[in-house]
Amino acid sequence: MELNFKPYIRLAMYHTWLPDYFINRSIFDFELIFIDKGMMKIEFDDDTYIVKEGDLILIPPNKHHIIRWYKENCCQPHIHFDFNEDELSPIIPVSMKEKEYMSDKELTYFRPNYLKELGLNLPLVIHSTNPSLVRSLMLHLINEYTFDDPLKKLHMEGTLKLLLSMYISDAIGYKEDSENFDMVSMITRYMTENLQNNLTLKDFELKSNLSSWALNELFNKTFHTTPKKYYDNLRLGYAKNLIRNSFKSIKEISMLLNFNEPQTFSRWFYKLDGRYPTQYKNEKNKSKK
Repeated sequence: MELNFKPYIRLAMYHTWLPDYFINRSIFDFELIFIDKGMMKIEFDDDTYIVKEGDLILIPPNKHHIIRWYKENCCQPHIHFDFNEDELSPIIPVSMKEKEYMSDKELTYFRPNYLKELGLNLPLVIHSTNPSLVRSLMLHLINEYTFDDPLKKLHMEGTLKLLLSMYISDAIGYKEDSENFDMVSMITRYMTENLQNNLTLKDFELKSNLSSWALNELFNKTFHTTPKKYYDNLRLGYAKNLIRNSFKSIKEISMLLNFNEPQTFSRWFYKLDGRYPTQYKNEKNKSKK
């Protein structure tokens, strides 16, 4: 099974359900909820769940549900997201309504169900086999969402992909060594914190204390690519962001990314994107007019 997607994270926050809190709605996007403490009641049209500490809930678009307080306050970090970002992603809000109260325009906001398109019929609720790691990843993503950071989008994307891979693994009964998830999380964070340093596979070996073979196996299993290709794609996204949103020249960006010569940067960019940096810059400038 191969999951190729580019998520858009609409909302990430830590929320506590109090006794008077109640929601009756259908959402436009996906929502991933983790029960950190306490319990709450979730009613779908055909099933009712009492969810408790360590449970994960994945609610797809256009799935009507009612959430109620149940016996004790519930602390639950949660994330609203699209599996694949498009031009509507920044416009669409988080829904708090039932469909019968939505406008005609709002009824067009429901996002594609990417998992259904892949033939994945996942349960709405699972109990995590590694709740401490899920909690850590959720809080890390919320922290990145909350505070401004030039790399926040890359951090959030990598973290969400790890969370979703854990959900799918638990849902289909695939038992992954939790140490592997810890290791992937550590390495991908190391990558995103060192996008300007032009790291090599040897750097990842030294950081992880794993052989190149073990690293390649780990990344192929998690992301269906090699660690070097994963890192290069992160760097490409960073370079594109600088080209689009900064006043730096191509030469300055190549120096920032630790390329010896602008020509070397241009060849690297072309190899990954099929366009030279100047072409990419000109196309983006034209699209803004």
